[in-house]
Amino acid sequence: MPANFTSGWLGNGERAWHGMGVVTEGTLPAREAFETADALFTVEKRELFFPNVNALGPATGEPLWFPSNSFGLVRTDTQDLLGVVSKQYEIVQNESLLRMAEFIREEVDMDTVVVLSDGGKVCFTATLRGATQDIVRGDTVKRRIVGFLGHDGKTGCGAMFTNIRVVCTNTLAAAMSTKDAKVSIRHKTGANDNFDQLIQSIDTARETFNNEVELFRHFADTPIQQGDFRELLERVYASEIPEGKQIDDLRKYPKLRRAYTGGLGAREFAPYTMWSAVNAITEVETSTQIGTRAQQRRQFARANFGTGLLTSKRAIQEAEAMLSLV
Repeated sequence: MPANFTSGWLGNGERAWHGMGVVTEGTLPAREAFETADALFTVEKRELFFPNVNALGPATGEPLWFPSNSFGLVRTDTQDLLGVVSKQYEIVQNESLLRMAEFIREEVDMDTVVVLSDGGKVCFTATLRGATQDIVRGDTVKRRIVGFLGHDGKTGCGAMFTNIRVVCTNTLAAAMSTKDAKVSIRHKTGANDNFDQLIQSIDTARETFNNEVELFRHFADTPIQQGDFRELLERVYASEIPEGKQIDDLRKYPKLRRAYTGGLGAREFAPYTMWSAVNAITEVETSTQIGTRAQQRRQFARANFGTGLLTSKRAIQEAEAMLSLV
């Protein structure tokens, strides 16, 4: 399965990059979305045993089996082993994640529900109503809430606020890399009693979103010259420029220039501004709409597993720093 996608529902007619899942026009109520995604399975904790080769059965001569003091998390409908945990681990069932989605139904529109790694992770994405704005006409950003729940023994449960639409393991990792506006709960005693905490940051997330929108609009209202674009590139890629070399010597430099002058939306949305400069870097580092299918897959992994995502964020930070000096 690409990106560990097992099953899922994707709304608003927007297919995922991997082409999998049930796609519908518009949104769905939370329960129907979870049911369509096959995301309401249950999980059990079962004790694991191991054979001791130093303790043989007197009748069979075969190793005897002993309790390991570890427990397997088993998906009850498929009997898949999803993770190994301790006795203290408290399971949070998928119904709890659904309850969270239903609790905030007046605040959001459901976007996706996905099951990853055979059920090791389940998450939903929903767009906050009133948190969708144009930076310039037709160039829209959205604030989303992602609820997540792990059954792999490593991932906790919680919610985060992000601009990312989660459709696979990679996009979930990208969303979870954000430290701000996130609530995370460990699978320990009381985990099922703490889900109300997951919606407490909604107003704060809206405020953060509005602040980001104002910054991006400031970018769009700030014309820049070629020298400014070059300075931004030098700031963003400082660690990649070899000693004694210049930004022109980077292999990606021609791609960055092309993206700035004629890339995706470059001529439609605030051309030759700080906004188009930041978008040019983001396109080169993260876009999966260019190149061959194989290149798109490699780009997607790069964008969401590390360097591409970090470079895109650094572009915003350096652009903001440049504006503060004006």
